[in-house]
Amino acid sequence: MKSFYSFLFLLWATVCAAQLKEKALPLLERPITLSVENEKATLVLSRIAQAAGFSFSYNSSIIDANHTVNLNVQNVTVRQVLNEMFQGTLNYKAKGNYIILTKAPAPPVKSDVVTIVVSGYIEDAITGEKLPQASIYHKSSFTSVASDDYGFFRIKIEKRDSLLLSFSKKDYRDTALQITESANQYYIIAMRSMKVDSSHLKIPEIPRDSIALTLKEELTRPYYSEPNVQNISDTLYSLVQVSLLPFIGTHGRLSGNVINDYSINFLGGYSLGTRQIELGFFFNLDRGDVRWLQIAGFGNMVGGDFYGLQTAGFFNLNAGDVTAVQVAGFANTNLSNGHGVQIAGFANTNLGDMNGVQVAGFSNFNNQSSYGVQVAGFGNLQRGNYKGSQFAGATNITTKKISGSQISGLFNYARQVRGTQIGLINYADSVGGVPIGLFSIVRNGYHKIEVSGDEVFPANLAFRTGVRNFYTILMAGFKPAQSLQENDTSIWTFGYGLGTSHKLARWLYLDMDLTSQHVNKGSFTNALSLLNKAYLGLDFQLAKNFSLSAGLTFNAYLTRKSFTDYPKMFTYYTPTSTSVSVGTNNNLAMWFGAKVGLRFL
Repeated sequence: MKSFYSFLFLLWATVCAAQLKEKALPLLERPITLSVENEKATLVLSRIAQAAGFSFSYNSSIIDANHTVNLNVQNVTVRQVLNEMFQGTLNYKAKGNYIILTKAPAPPVKSDVVTIVVSGYIEDAITGEKLPQASIYHKSSFTSVASDDYGFFRIKIEKRDSLLLSFSKKDYRDTALQITESANQYYIIAMRSMKVDSSHLKIPEIPRDSIALTLKEELTRPYYSEPNVQNISDTLYSLVQVSLLPFIGTHGRLSGNVINDYSINFLGGYSLGTRQIELGFFFNLDRGDVRWLQIAGFGNMVGGDFYGLQTAGFFNLNAGDVTAVQVAGFANTNLSNGHGVQIAGFANTNLGDMNGVQVAGFSNFNNQSSYGVQVAGFGNLQRGNYKGSQFAGATNITTKKISGSQISGLFNYARQVRGTQIGLINYADSVGGVPIGLFSIVRNGYHKIEVSGDEVFPANLAFRTGVRNFYTILMAGFKPAQSLQENDTSIWTFGYGLGTSHKLARWLYLDMDLTSQHVNKGSFTNALSLLNKAYLGLDFQLAKNFSLSAGLTFNAYLTRKSFTDYPKMFTYYTPTSTSVSVGTNNNLAMWFGAKVGLRFL
């Protein structure tokens, strides 16, 4: 007994599910099977209503009482049956559980133009399956519709002599229909599939270049869910487009398939491309190429190449190659190559190369080898080689070779430099020119640790780094106190200098240095105590990474007259010195001296 009840429950659930499925279908799309011969139309309507589970509502005067019908259909929609019965003389509309029938008005005629309605179904030519979201369009008038979820379409269009209606669906062959009659038309359009069974094919996986490739794809097919963008491969052309927003304008739902000569977009516009001028009060969006002039109050987005002048209040974004002058309040971003001039309030970014001038309030970035000039408020980053000059408030970085100059307020980096680096800190693997800064490191350049003594400090330690033509010197020195007086303490010094070294022979170099060092007594001398030296000497290469240096110095020691607690400079040897006043407050003592040292590395 329990099994019997279970069977009844399953049967009831199946029937209810079938009824719900039928009720979910629109009345005009419900399938029926019907066979009648020489039967009055009014009786046939009753049979259709009974079979599909709804009622008809109509004025009896619109149907000829003597009109008889012959039908033999299986699993055909109510709409198709009504079309076959009345041949377009009636209109029908579903409301609630009723289908309302009204007499179809004659197509309106204005001079030689008649407005007709073309309707019907799009179906697969082999399977007969109805095709939703297929595109039906008229090229000349830019009129288009898409078939609904049940493959039905209805398009209202103006006709003169004849018109060509086009049908497109992704993965199906395009179909065209020539209409010559000046009356409402009903068709069933069969489209042939172009799908290829790829289950037996081995398709290599294409590596995706992450974000860049994804962005390029998105820019070439924005609004891809729109049927016309998916379905139509044909390119349409127009002189002018005027739009309020994408798809709200002179080209309607076809705007993404049209290349315009001129485009005016009040809030925003969408097109396949522009050949002359595009103006957008807020934004412009083009799937393909744009030429000559594009202006937007907020932003421009181009899926293809750009050539000309592109300016926006906030940003410009291009997927293809750009040959242009780009001006943006915030950023210019090119996902491919750039050529020309880029000016941005914040940043310029090129995921390909950039050949030209870049000026940005914060940063410039190029992903491939480029040439030109980069100017940035903060920094320039160049991947690959660069021919030209980089100027930045903080930092310049070229990951490979730069042939030109790097000038920044803080840090410059390049693997190879054929030119000049000017910054607080400079780094390079090799330099063909001169690095100028507080501290310059050239990995394959000039590096020496020097231990030396002179007439003032018997123990000095210095680090020389850069290239032989121009290097920087960081130095420190110490002299222990020799007096037993209670207040007498050791003196020490630290300083900085610049120098150059020129080869005289394979084992001999001529050095010229300029240094300046602060001399301290005890912990620190908090007064003007500046010892300046000019050094001219020889560097004798005794062995690899080891040399002896010796030379003469001219010394100028600048002090303040009002300060009395300066250290005693000479302990071991007192040279002849000359003192002169510098202004009213300072004193300058000058003498000749000497320095001898050993150098390592």
